[in-house]
Amino acid sequence: MSTPADSPAAETPGHEPDRQGLGVADLPNPGVIASVRRAMSLLPPGQSRLLVAAASVQVSLGLLDLLGIALVGLLAAIAVSSVGVSGIPSQIDSVLSFVGMGGLTITQKTVIVAVVAVTVLVGKTILSALMAGRIFRFLANRQADVSGRLARNFLSRPLMDVQRWTTSEAIYALGGGVGAATVSLLGSAIIIASELFLFLIVGTTLIVVDPTLTLIAIGVFATIVVFLHRVLGNWTERNARIMTDASIDTLTAVSEALSTYRETTVLNRRELYVARYEGLIGRYATASASTAYILEVPKYVLEATLYLTVMLLAVVQFLTKDLGSAAATVALFLAAGSRVVPAMLRLQGAGITIRNASVQAQPTFFMADFLAATAPKAAASPPARDTALQIRERIASGHGDFNASIVVEGATLTYLDARGPALIDASFTAAPGTSVALVGSTGAGKSTLADVILGVLEPEIGSVTISGVTPKQAVALWPGAVSYVPQNVALIQGAVRENVALGLPREAIDDDLVWEALERAHLAEFLRESREGLDTSIGERGIRLSGGQRQRLGIARALYTRPLLLLLDEATSSLDAETEQAIIATLKELEGKVTTVTVAHRLATVRLVDQVLYLQDGRIIARGTFEEVRAGVQDFDRQASLLGL
Repeated sequence: MSTPADSPAAETPGHEPDRQGLGVADLPNPGVIASVRRAMSLLPPGQSRLLVAAASVQVSLGLLDLLGIALVGLLAAIAVSSVGVSGIPSQIDSVLSFVGMGGLTITQKTVIVAVVAVTVLVGKTILSALMAGRIFRFLANRQADVSGRLARNFLSRPLMDVQRWTTSEAIYALGGGVGAATVSLLGSAIIIASELFLFLIVGTTLIVVDPTLTLIAIGVFATIVVFLHRVLGNWTERNARIMTDASIDTLTAVSEALSTYRETTVLNRRELYVARYEGLIGRYATASASTAYILEVPKYVLEATLYLTVMLLAVVQFLTKDLGSAAATVALFLAAGSRVVPAMLRLQGAGITIRNASVQAQPTFFMADFLAATAPKAAASPPARDTALQIRERIASGHGDFNASIVVEGATLTYLDARGPALIDASFTAAPGTSVALVGSTGAGKSTLADVILGVLEPEIGSVTISGVTPKQAVALWPGAVSYVPQNVALIQGAVRENVALGLPREAIDDDLVWEALERAHLAEFLRESREGLDTSIGERGIRLSGGQRQRLGIARALYTRPLLLLLDEATSSLDAETEQAIIATLKELEGKVTTVTVAHRLATVRLVDQVLYLQDGRIIARGTFEEVRAGVQDFDRQASLLGL
């Protein structure tokens, strides 16, 4: 769960809370039927109806199987009559006369019926394969839709809601879990419905032909299928839970190993992470192999059962009936078995898959429920999203009527599981073009107030406005007018260009603005002289750059949009003294044009700001110029004195 970002235990570099996660891998499985209903609820109403219609078509193709099986039985009866052992049964002869084949020879009847039977059975197989392909492509597209919708909804939530999930949990719930819920769960449900319908119509037909034999065969196969389902189903459910846990834990282990590479190297603990990773992968591989084996077991059992059942059926039929009727019955049951046993295999496989998927999909269902439960109570209709090219045009043309004023009134916020508020009744105003510094000891509430101003946290009491609207509305109406520089800059894999113009596709990036931002961040000269300019690859998380260069790249990112409101969270903490002074000089150039809010521990960087806010235990206890706050707060004066200010 989240820990207050400004508590002493949590305010680490970057001010990220201790995220233990929600334990979504350990969620109970409510059952297959409930999981299928939950999966259907993820689809838009129109799409769910379309899926039901497609499934109905796939199910109805079982009627062609019934027709093909009947034709095989008819073929056997005609073939036996051709050798003179017995004549064609009167019922069959009536059917042949009804379809216009009464005057044909036995050979002609045999050939025609054989061709039609093969055509029907092969045609049904082809149609089923084509329909299944279309259904699974449809489900794959719905997987993309659902994943995108959940991701958009998740990333639009306040920071506290997002931070309740670990990165690994969120990645799985938005990715692999959605695939399990849509393609695996719903796809298997359609397969099960199709095969059950086939069993129903074939079983009903065979009961009409020979009820005793049919009921015996149904009893034998049903007993075996139920036994396999119960034994193998429990086995695969355990494997599914192991695979789900291992998938999330593996992502966590790799992320931790990469993010702490230097520390684990120095402490000589890399082998511990490798051993942990090997253990997780071993668990996943073993469970995966077991599941693959489970899917093969029913094939061997059902094949053996079919051969034994047909053999016993043939013995009984040829001992108790005339050769023609016996041959027709055996052929009919053999044809039915040739279609039903593969269907049983598909049913058994789908049953195992659906139990597996119902476990793997639980994190996604929990994510959907979480988003529904935490949805804003009265959300206004969001403004239309700008395209990347429209954002480029907005940046190039300025920010229109944006007014870089800040008004915070009585903002109070409490983190989940916190003993008290992290921010209490905070109020201040900043006029356009002025500068504000947020100072105080660790855990005082500085970063919380900064996050409230940015709109990534929403106060429970009070309000925040930027340019007369909420922060979220401001960034939607004037993209790029507000920028932020964190203490620890998160860089993406790629080149300098993509990192400065974060999120924009290549065609929407203005290289002139990128160079302008790099010049202001004092990184342009280095890139021109020592690297490949804007095409310089920085490696994963900026590993090819020094700490100071990564910080300057983050500053360039914030300046790329020519913002009118800039919030800096210890933005110069990783810079050498000379570069820090250069960046401070750049910020001074913005005075009067850009409103700046600085979260500061290094007091030398905020001596000349227009307004200093001193926070203690979540409250603003002093405000004014640097000297005024120094005179009013003894701790602040002592810190300044220690620094020789």
